[in-house]
Amino acid sequence: MGKQTAGGWKASLAAVLKAHNSAKVDGSVASHATRDKRADVLYAGFKLLRELGYKLDTVHSFRGKHIEVLAKAWEARGLSASTLQNNLSTFRVFAGWIGKEGMVERAEKYVSPGAASRSTIATEDKSWTAAGVDVREKLAEVAEKDARVGLQVALQAIFGLRSREAMQLRPHVADKGSYLALTVGTKGGRDRVVPIDAPEKRELIDRAKTFAASKLASTSDPNKTLVQVKNHYYHVLRSCGITRAEGLTSHGLRHGYANDRYQQITGQRSPVRGGQPPHQDTDQAARLEIAEELGHSRGSVTTHYLG
Repeated sequence: MGKQTAGGWKASLAAVLKAHNSAKVDGSVASHATRDKRADVLYAGFKLLRELGYKLDTVHSFRGKHIEVLAKAWEARGLSASTLQNNLSTFRVFAGWIGKEGMVERAEKYVSPGAASRSTIATEDKSWTAAGVDVREKLAEVAEKDARVGLQVALQAIFGLRSREAMQLRPHVADKGSYLALTVGTKGGRDRVVPIDAPEKRELIDRAKTFAASKLASTSDPNKTLVQVKNHYYHVLRSCGITRAEGLTSHGLRHGYANDRYQQITGQRSPVRGGQPPHQDTDQAARLEIAEELGHSRGSVTTHYLG
């Protein structure tokens, strides 16, 4: 018998998350993004189990047969190898939380050969467009829920920013006329520039300035801490169906940006979008430029986005 918790599976999962989700496997403190991603995967997983007829009263009743069912369902839905691995990893950690360490085994036990094999070379377009999402429509949906978060997600779509970069962008300071200078919130503290080379980009940056409380302020609510800003951001995205568990994340906007920029620069669709490679020198120059705009130093990183 599983450990009974008043309120059903949702209450029991909430209790487990409250007790364990703040720590990484190595015991260090987990980031809020990590906590949110774990919670998204777990809630979506148990919801899917119920849809498939496994109506657990408590998440402590989770067993090996349940992860087998979930893995097969995820594969049938066409989730990428990376998402399959991430989902299984999250449930592996969860199993340890409920005293069932080792119950969730390697991905190869549950899915077809190669289905969960990751590669640094993209074999599919991971942009929102490729997922069948109308980007403008989804951005409008987010903006309707919360105008500030809508702006930040739009910055990711139009400039290829990471979520934290969009949250911490100081538009008055970053706007250098023909380019955006990113210095705050960048990964590894690596400064970079992104061109402002289209009316759409200029309009968005000017609009971003209206959300800044002062000339030195960011796009985020000045009355919230960065932790609160992140929590609110992911809460709004979840409410719009933008979650890793559903195969749709704001990171997909960077994939869209990279692929769109490749076509703008080379005049050809990217390999992952079925395009014919241009001359090698043109291809390499485009990759280096896109890598720099995304905040990477090596052109080879673009294989993850472009194929």
